[in-house]
Amino acid sequence: MSAPVKDGSGERWLFTVAAALLEQGRVLDGVSRPLTVVALALLLVLPGMAGSPSAAVIAVVALVALVGCAEAYFALRVAFDAALFRRLAEDAAGRDLANLDDALGALGLVSAAKRGRPATERVAGARRLITRQATMLLLQILLVLAGAVLALRGG
Repeated sequence: MSAPVKDGSGERWLFTVAAALLEQGRVLDGVSRPLTVVALALLLVLPGMAGSPSAAVIAVVALVALVGCAEAYFALRVAFDAALFRRLAEDAAGRDLANLDDALGALGLVSAAKRGRPATERVAGARRLITRQATMLLLQILLVLAGAVLALRGG
C-alpha cells in the first residue's frame, strides 16, 4: 500500500480519483443487470415449458440470477461510496472525516472499529468493493457461457 497522503490537495485528488474509479461501477452494473433480469425471467418460464431444459441448465440460470443479485448489492455499495468520495473531493472547506464517520455510524453503516481510518484505507476498501463487483460480473458472464454450452449440448 502507498504512503498516506499528507496534504489536503493530495487527499482531494485521492478522493477525486477514487470517485472516478467507483463511478465505473455503473458500467459493470449496466452489463450485469440485463443478464440478471433475463435469468430471472427464464426461471419463471423454463420449468413450465414443454420439453423444458435439463436441471443442470436451470441450475446455471439460477446461479446467473443469484450472482447477478450479488453484483447488484456490490453496485449499490460502490455507487454509495462513489457519491461520498465525490462529495469529499468537492468539499472546499476540507474533508471532515470524523463528521462523516459520525453520520455513517448514526445510520449503522460503519462500525466503531472502522471509524477514524485514514483516506488511503478508505479508498483501499472501496477498491475492494469494485473488484468484488467486477468479479461477480465476470462470474455471471462465465455462467452464461457455461449455460449456453450446456443448452447446445442438450444437457
